[in-house]
This record gives sequence, C-alpha cells and structure tokens, in this order.
Amino acid sequence: MTSHERLKGIVKFLSDFQNDKGLDRLDEFVQAAYQYDWVSSAVNWVEWKQTLEAQRLRDEPDVLSQASEHDLVCLLTTCIRQERFCEGALESVYESGLLTGILQRAESLLNEISGNEYLN
Repeated sequence: MTSHERLKGIVKFLSDFQNDKGLDRLDEFVQAAYQYDWVSSAVNWVEWKQTLEAQRLRDEPDVLSQASEHDLVCLLTTCIRQERFCEGALESVYESGLLTGILQRAESLLNEISGNEYLN
C-alpha cells in the first residue's frame, strides 16, 4: 500500500472531525486506521506515550504540524490501543482536538505527496 493510499484512507474523516461529527464516526475511523496500517504492533505505545517526543506531538500543535508518517502511526496506535484499557480514552482524545490535528497533518502530508507526483 502506498503512502498516498494510506493517507487518503484516514483523511476522508477530516471534514466530519472538523464539523464535530467525528464522534458518530469514531468506530469507522478506528476500522480505517487498522485497514490502512495506522495502528502498528511494532510500536511499544505504552513506553512511547511517556517520551518527550510523544508529549510534544500531543501537546504542541506546532510540533504536530511537522509530524512524519511514522509519528502519526505512533500517535494513532497509542490513541486507539489506549481505548482497550480505558473505555472513553479515544473519545477524550477526539474531544481534545488531537485526532483532528492528526488528520490535518495527514492531509498536509497527502497534499505534499500529491504535489510531488505532479513534479515527477
């Protein structure tokens, strides 16, 4: 699966998340995150979420706006896997605006890739 396909697979949720309709689509979003490999068993999310990198990506919009695809995988893996151990965790992450921020960064990465495709 290409980066373009992976990014498109989750960016399609952005408008609903921006318009406060994301809660109605959280289950569908989680399914898409798994389908498009945004949730990775290679990420030790329990340890990663405690790192300075994770905290900065979570708490500093300027840092999130520069996140790599790998950073987004780490964030989404953490957000989605936490839900298994703490019901309501994903809803809380949504309400904080972090999921919308992740999708906005995914859209920026998608636009960068799409722009580069035209240059080649």
